[in-house]
Amino acid sequence: VSLVLTASQAFGYLHAGVTGVTVDFWRDAFKANGASRFLAFDVIGLGCACFVLLWVEARKLGIGTWWRAGYIVMSLLVGVSTFVPLFLAHRQRVLDATR
Repeated sequence: VSLVLTASQAFGYLHAGVTGVTVDFWRDAFKANGASRFLAFDVIGLGCACFVLLWVEARKLGIGTWWRAGYIVMSLLVGVSTFVPLFLAHRQRVLDATR
């Protein structure tokens, strides 16, 4: 669901390419108004906390560095709301396999 919701808002930025989508989006998020800046800072703060949790938890469970880096990079390029749940599903599969 989150991928569909976030992707629907990204279509207007696709003309700029993968990197341009990210740069243009964040520039617009910070320039629009106070509410958009609040939400942008909130997402950045939550994303940073999620990335620390992701890195530490994945390392503890033996999930490889490439997976960890991939989840973080794709979160930055596509959206935290898409790739953090994918990491949590991966984490759960590892936990279930160790029981």
